[in-house]
Amino acid sequence: MLRIATLLISLFLALNAAAQEDKTQQTYHGYLDEKHKSFSKYVVKLFDNVDKSISLWVKESDNNKTDYETNEDEVIYAIDEFFKNEKFIEETEKSFLRIRLGSEFQSKESIEFNQKISAQIPLSRTKKNIQLFIGNSEKNYLSNVPSGANSASSVGVGVNLFTPFYKGIKSKYSIGIKSFSTYAKARYSKDFKTKDWLLQPTQQFIYSTKDDFSEETNIYLNKTLNENSIFRTTLHRKTQSNVDGFDYAVAFSYYLALSQKKGFSFTQQFWGNSEYRCEAAPQKYDGISSYSSFASWRQNIFRKWIALEIKSGVDFHRQYEYEPNYIFRFDIDFYFGNI
Repeated sequence: MLRIATLLISLFLALNAAAQEDKTQQTYHGYLDEKHKSFSKYVVKLFDNVDKSISLWVKESDNNKTDYETNEDEVIYAIDEFFKNEKFIEETEKSFLRIRLGSEFQSKESIEFNQKISAQIPLSRTKKNIQLFIGNSEKNYLSNVPSGANSASSVGVGVNLFTPFYKGIKSKYSIGIKSFSTYAKARYSKDFKTKDWLLQPTQQFIYSTKDDFSEETNIYLNKTLNENSIFRTTLHRKTQSNVDGFDYAVAFSYYLALSQKKGFSFTQQFWGNSEYRCEAAPQKYDGISSYSSFASWRQNIFRKWIALEIKSGVDFHRQYEYEPNYIFRFDIDFYFGNI
């Protein structure tokens, strides 16, 4: 009986200690959530106050909201928003502050470490929708296939201006400063709907006092598979004043949101240039120079405003005589704003 009593007392003490530890952990998590909620409200309020001040200065008012014509449009937008891809960053009108810490490992290149901060202040009260932005441009593998030419992008600051739709064409104009040089950018996009596909062609022009002129076309063909997955084909073409020929690429991507907290994507892409040269091919080469496959996993960790993204892949590039270049990318996002 004494042994049984001792055993019961020990079990009671262990359960009580576990309960206390769980309570402490919940209290700590609640403290973190409360601090994030408070800071997010501060970010949104700060951006809103800037918006109010400028709208009073220009004495105009107009409330812009995102409208979806079909449920398929909403699914495509929601998945892009979850993965925070380059397309979403270019098109979103939401206010946010994002801090990204990451690194990239390549078997054929040196390790890259990066720290990025992005902020966007939509001034939706003005008649023409204006955004103030701070941030780094996202790495675009369609334009910059890993080849040793990639480098960490510098922070840019400037103003985005969204003009009213003209015959269904959405226009975005940007003026900013980056790498101690000024640049101007114009981006045009339009949606075309068919029975099963949403076609989204975009055209972009950039002039920089440092890198001169570049222009690129991206055509997105989106197909909603169900309420949490889409298939996308991306057609890409780009010219730059300091690069011979023009880039062209095609990518086939599958996005799957397993829940509100985690998602998976897979991309198969092909890249080429009409007058490509490298150490392995000093003569001008017209054809596909890179075959690559990427798989990405994104998941909220600890809290819904902290996301971990792991991207791994392999690239067969002409520069390395088509030997495999294994790529592993690791990023953590801290997102403040409306989630």
